[in-house]
Amino acid sequence: MLDNLLPLLKEKIGAALMNKVGLDANKTDGALNAAASSVKEVISGKGADMSTLLNLFSNASNNQGANALLSQLGQNYLGKLTGQVGLDPSKAGSVKDLVIPALTGLLSDKIGGNAGALQSVLGNLGGSGGLGNVAKGLLGKLFK
Repeated sequence: MLDNLLPLLKEKIGAALMNKVGLDANKTDGALNAAASSVKEVISGKGADMSTLLNLFSNASNNQGANALLSQLGQNYLGKLTGQVGLDPSKAGSVKDLVIPALTGLLSDKIGGNAGALQSVLGNLGGSGGLGNVAKGLLGKLFK
């Protein structure tokens, strides 16, 4: 699902990354791919339970856990922007401030606090094992 959202994200903020932040097309693509990678890593990391993820990817106000997860996502993304994409810290901060709200907004629109939609994202991230099994286990606990 994240790979399907990248073109929408690029359409939504690609021009802003180039015009406001000064990224070229390659750095813009790198920044957007790094965002998807960061979401995958943070979602698959320990401490991301189903209720926190559902809260983060909904239109509801973030609870404490969702805010912590969002902070973790931002830090992970900044590391990728400076390390993998090669941006200086100031430019990386500007990119993060544009990309993370846009990406979480797109995911919130798609997931909308719906456990089934979130399971679809988790399943797509994890394939037949890994996160897919985590999603099944979390959903099983959620609906007991």
